Amino acid sequence: MDIQEVLKLAEELIYEHTGENLDYLQKTILQRTLENQTYKKIAEETYASETHVRYIGSKLWKTLSEILGENITKTNFRTILENANIYTIASALAFGRDNVTNNFNICPSNPRTSPTTTNPPQKPTQNIIDLDKAPEIINFYGRTDELSTLSKWIVSDRFRVISLLGISGIGKTTLSLQLIKQIKTNFNYIIYRTLRFSPTLTTTLTNLLQIFAPETETSDNIETLISQLQKYLEKYRCCIIFDDVQKLFAAGKLAGQYKSGYEDYRDFFQLLVTVSHQSCLLLISREKIPEITKLETENYPVRTLILGSLGAAVNEICQKHQLVDRESWEKLINNYQGNPRWLDIVATTIQELFSGQVGGFMEYETLILPEALQAELEQQFENLSPMEIRVMEQIANQSQPISIGEIIRKSELSIQESVNVIQSLKKRLLLDGQLENNLTVFTLNPVWKQYFKNKQE
Repeated sequence: MDIQEVLKLAEELIYEHTGENLDYLQKTILQRTLENQTYKKIAEETYASETHVRYIGSKLWKTLSEILGENITKTNFRTILENANIYTIASALAFGRDNVTNNFNICPSNPRTSPTTTNPPQKPTQNIIDLDKAPEIINFYGRTDELSTLSKWIVSDRFRVISLLGISGIGKTTLSLQLIKQIKTNFNYIIYRTLRFSPTLTTTLTNLLQIFAPETETSDNIETLISQLQKYLEKYRCCIIFDDVQKLFAAGKLAGQYKSGYEDYRDFFQLLVTVSHQSCLLLISREKIPEITKLETENYPVRTLILGSLGAAVNEICQKHQLVDRESWEKLINNYQGNPRWLDIVATTIQELFSGQVGGFMEYETLILPEALQAELEQQFENLSPMEIRVMEQIANQSQPISIGEIIRKSELSIQESVNVIQSLKKRLLLDGQLENNLTVFTLNPVWKQYFKNKQE
C-alpha cells in the first residue's frame, strides 16, 4: 500500500468509529508519520507546539488502537495497517463492528479481490456561500497581483488569518468579494459579515453557528460558542470574511484600542491564529489590527496585505466618466492617491461642473474636495484622538516633510506622546514616512492635507 492508501484507510476507520472527519492537524500528523517525520518537524510545518502535536498524535494512536484491537503507536502505525487484511477492514466498515468487542476484526491472511469501500462525506453536499449584507460589485478595476497574492496565501499556503488593510475607498471590500469568485471551489463554506454596526462577539458567533447548524440551539457562554465554531473550522474548510473591523476600536483614542466590552474579539482573533484548524479568517480594516501585527512577527501562519494606489487601472474610471485632457489624468490620479472611490467622486464633479475638462478642474492651486469626499473624511476624523488631530494639523501646515523633532517642537507634546501618536497614525495608514539624508520625515497625503487646511479656514 502506498502512503495515500494507508492514509485514506485510517481516515475512513476513524470516521466510522467517531462520526467525525479528521481536521488539518490530524491529517498532517498521520501523513507525516507515514513519511517518517518527527513530531518536531510536524510542529514546525503546522505552526503548532510540539507538545500539542504529541498530544493530538497520542489521541490518534489511542483511537486507532481501540478500532483495530492492536496497540498502535507512531512507530508501528503503518506496519499494522499494511499487514492487515484490507478486505476484512472494508467489510467491517460496510457491515458494522463486532458486537462483542466493539472493535473491527483484522486478519493477516491474503486479501481477496479488491473491495469497494464507502467513503464518508468529507464536506456538505454543496458549497455554501453566505454573503449577508455584502455590497454588490458594480465595477472592478485591476488588482490582478493582489488577487493572486491573496489566493495563494489562502488556498495554497493555507494561512489561518489574513488582514487586508487600506484607507477608506481604496477597494478592500470589492477586492475581497472578487476574490470569492476565484477561491469558492476550494471551500465548503464562504461567509461574509460586516462589523459596521459593532456587533458583540456573542452575536457574531451565534450568527455564524446558525449557518453551520440552523436547528441547533446556541449557548450564551462565549467560551462554548468559540469552542463550537472551532469544531466547524476544523471539520470543514471555511473562509470567513469580517469587514469593517476598525468599527471594533474606540473613537477618540489612539489606534487599535478596542471599545469597552469588545476586548474578547482580540482573544478570538489570536485564538484563530495560534490554534490549528483548516480554515481562513480574512479581516478587512482601515487600521492595523494590533494582535495580528504582533503574531505576524512571531512566524505564525498569518499575513497582512496593504492596498495602495490602483495605478494605471484607475484610468478606466476616467474613461467611464468620459473625462478629457488625458495628459492631465496622471496628475489627477496622483493627487487623489489612486483611490477608486475618491476618484469616482471627483470625476463626477469634473463631468458635472467642468464638462469633463480635467485641466479646468486642476487649474486652481487648492485641491478640491467635493462634499461627498469631505463627508467621508469627516467620519474618519471623528475617530481620531485629540493628540492625533494636533499632530496632523501641524504636518498639514508644512510645505515639506517634517521630522519627529519638529513634530515634538511644533505640537508641544512630549517625546513619548509624539512617538505614540506617530505610531498610531501609521497604524491608521494616514501618515507616510520616508528617509531623507539619514533622517526619517513624515507627510500627509494631499487629500488629508487639504482637509485639515479647510478645517482651519
